Amino acid sequence: MDMATDGEMRDEEEKKSVSIEAIRKKFTEWGFSPYAFQMYNLDEGSLVLPSFPHPLNKRPNPDLYMNYFLKECKRYESFDFSIKPMMVGEVKHCSYYELDKMTNYKNRAEIQKTLTGRLFHGTIVEGTVTRPAIVKTWDYLFPMKPECAPRLYKFCDEIELLTDERANKHPNLVKLYRYCFDTRLAVVYDAKFTGVLSNVLLADDFGWDDRMKVATQLADLFSWLHEKGIAFGYVSDSCIMIDEEVNIKVFDFGFVSNNVNEDTEIPVEVRVGWEGPDIQNGMFSLTSDNFMLLI
Repeated sequence: MDMATDGEMRDEEEKKSVSIEAIRKKFTEWGFSPYAFQMYNLDEGSLVLPSFPHPLNKRPNPDLYMNYFLKECKRYESFDFSIKPMMVGEVKHCSYYELDKMTNYKNRAEIQKTLTGRLFHGTIVEGTVTRPAIVKTWDYLFPMKPECAPRLYKFCDEIELLTDERANKHPNLVKLYRYCFDTRLAVVYDAKFTGVLSNVLLADDFGWDDRMKVATQLADLFSWLHEKGIAFGYVSDSCIMIDEEVNIKVFDFGFVSNNVNEDTEIPVEVRVGWEGPDIQNGMFSLTSDNFMLLI
């Protein structure tokens, strides 16, 4: 079997890097407005959020705010979300239409809230074969405070992590199947949802052996990522799936940064209530990854 030359390997890495950077560049141009001003944010927001006017909405005239939202939705209804190239590593982009067929964004399909939005049950269909999937959204539900909008760069960071061949083969990370930046921001994991660690951690039958198995898997994952120069900002028990055999998969992340070393410090934007205590003074590094397990 022929071995790839250094030049070919660099070319492949460059293709992936260009794809990630193409998305980052477009997000810089677009901002979050094309995702915030979509009618589904009003429809789904009415299911998830309290009745309008929202208590966080301090605007003196809610009707004007609503009219502004509808006007902006009209403006963005034909927005061009195309980005080339459409593939990152081996993971393909999917359209809003394709994503919509994979799940149902109603409460009955919703699993739980995440750091960026919500988690949903989904289904992957390939020919005559179907299998379960998990869809995670970046939500801009109406009404929304702009300062609470999920950061677009975190979407890119997650795709970069889960398409990085140095790291994405670890058994305790979810497998990325598709990603979508067309009308809605979302990722699709090729996985069946089991349970969440936070729901079983304090159960009477979740004993010492189970806790040690979880802790060992997390330690192995963090060690693996650190060896590859990848840092996590924060992982909590609500970000981790766990099956009946106490095998875990991390599906939600705090800040993630590739290509760092022990001395690297990464500036982050800290938003109260979203990030963990490991992020201090707006910085995190390989030595600050944190997970607290109650034992």
